[in-house]
Amino acid sequence: MKASGSVDYNYFTLRCEPYEDRGERHSSTYDDVRYIIEGILCLEPEQFEPMEYGGRYGYRKGVAFNGIEIYYDGNSLNMGANVSMSGTGCRTYTQFHPMAELLGRIYDGVTEGEINPTRLDLAFDDYEGCLAPKRIIEIIRDGRLRTRAKMRCRAIISIDGKDRDEGDTVYIGSEKSDKRTRIYDKAKEQGDYESVWNRLEMVFRRDHARAVLEALVGGGQSLGETMAGILADQITFIERDDVNISRCSLSEWWVDFLENVKKIKLMLKEKPAMTVERLAEYVDRTLSACVYVLSETFGDDFWQRVKERGKQKIRRRHLSMLHNHALLSV
Repeated sequence: MKASGSVDYNYFTLRCEPYEDRGERHSSTYDDVRYIIEGILCLEPEQFEPMEYGGRYGYRKGVAFNGIEIYYDGNSLNMGANVSMSGTGCRTYTQFHPMAELLGRIYDGVTEGEINPTRLDLAFDDYEGCLAPKRIIEIIRDGRLRTRAKMRCRAIISIDGKDRDEGDTVYIGSEKSDKRTRIYDKAKEQGDYESVWNRLEMVFRRDHARAVLEALVGGGQSLGETMAGILADQITFIERDDVNISRCSLSEWWVDFLENVKKIKLMLKEKPAMTVERLAEYVDRTLSACVYVLSETFGDDFWQRVKERGKQKIRRRHLSMLHNHALLSV
């Protein structure tokens, strides 16, 4: 299959029980790291070395093995331990175990409430030139792209840093979205200006990453077929042979690239409605330190001013939260 994909980035968090040592509380320990390495990754702790610069992303410590990084001892007690597998890390991992087995263990952890997947990228390589960025740009300009992304073409940027219309990277979807597609000249990125090697990468975050994981593990097909099915559902290149874009036929080259794979729609769980209680929990969990600093600096007068400004900005969703809370309090 030409569109057979691969996992290009895998990022997830293990929920850990905080512990106390000499009066200090920690979000995770090296015991949690050993569990990740041996129990989830099925690798050996001896393969990992401590990072010279410590941790990242708010974690104090970390260990790494050729693109597979594990961070622990976070600044907040609810941070657990974090696993980051770059493209290099994913390729490293598949030298030891099939990626499908790891995804299965991660999914088991998700269903047990132990693991939270936060990012999962799928990559598709083209060695024939059908996904050449300049070609895709022209196709998009001609209105021959059908996509689930709300923002069809976010930006066209050259890898060498010079903005120009005929750039080397195409982004489909918003940078802030939980899903985004980019198409770029992979050969040029690697410093090869002669070979034909284009890459389409689909970035999925948060709920979309979880939905992709569920599709990959529970689809009953090979990883490659499932990834191609997800791609076929997310973006489609068409011929403008009907005034209604939903009825336009698929471009022949796109059908050839996908080899008539069946579309796989991601099943997203409906988010619970925001309530006053959930809002209070969010502020307490993420903004409590800021609230303390502002209170100590400006006192109660500051919060009265914030309250008055907030009253001017209130919207229907805020009024709905207040109304529902009042009903429940009766």
